[in-house]
Amino acid sequence: MKRWQIGLLLITILAGVLIWKREPLAFAWFTSKLEKTTLAERINLLDDAIEIRLPDGIGPFPVVLQFHGCAGIRPEFQHQWADIANNNGYAAVIIDSNSPRGYSREESIAVICAGQDLLGFERAGDVFAALEFVEQDQRLDEDRIILAGWSHGAWTIMDFLTMDTRKAPPGISDSEVSVPDIDGAILFYPYCGFGTLTRFKPLSQSPKMLSFVAGSDEVVNAQECLTYFEKRKRRDPSLEFITYTDANHVFDDPFLEPDYIHWYNEEYFKDAVSRYENFLQSAN
Repeated sequence: MKRWQIGLLLITILAGVLIWKREPLAFAWFTSKLEKTTLAERINLLDDAIEIRLPDGIGPFPVVLQFHGCAGIRPEFQHQWADIANNNGYAAVIIDSNSPRGYSREESIAVICAGQDLLGFERAGDVFAALEFVEQDQRLDEDRIILAGWSHGAWTIMDFLTMDTRKAPPGISDSEVSVPDIDGAILFYPYCGFGTLTRFKPLSQSPKMLSFVAGSDEVVNAQECLTYFEKRKRRDPSLEFITYTDANHVFDDPFLEPDYIHWYNEEYFKDAVSRYENFLQSAN
């Protein structure tokens, strides 16, 4: 190897080390700036923005907790997946993280989608609150829980799964907590870039996991997620991740606005539904 090539290699390695070290420092700084609430206060914040859709029959039912993307709740889209959960015997609990914080859809796109507020590690407190909410509802089985997230919601779930189960997530002030084990996680076109905890922290829980990557995603960098999931699969063969090579973001949303409806792909949607149902059935 020539001297200039050695020098370039060293610079590349050094840059990688600096970036790797910068992310934990940035996380620590952001965490220190978060306004903290108690778990009870977080549950109270979300209480009126949680929708429960139950299947036929007598509970307690296994649960899918649904976490929307950065732009906020699209009821018809979330109901589409809730119906699929119900048809497979699961209760669907849909958590709206944006409206209780005063964000409209337009404001959500401008602020949350731009990464200016409610990053994944902060929203992970909503996952914690939703788990406590499930525990308090006798119709729901707290011992059989699947987390399902779309885009920002998937990022949130991934960050949550890196966190110490003996400590509350950032933004929650309770000192003594016990985070329940999760049976499974379903991730649709997650964000895996700078600012995600999975870039430098291992998972503290390793539930069965299914992820869908949109290979032609125009919103998030699909390759970052592919790199992460390929590496993780070498340690966890149970991980299943599907890449739809020419799929775009929200390929599973037939309710998109006219300017984006071409992102919907019926073939991929039907395949994702089949895999989603198989995952629920195998976890129940």
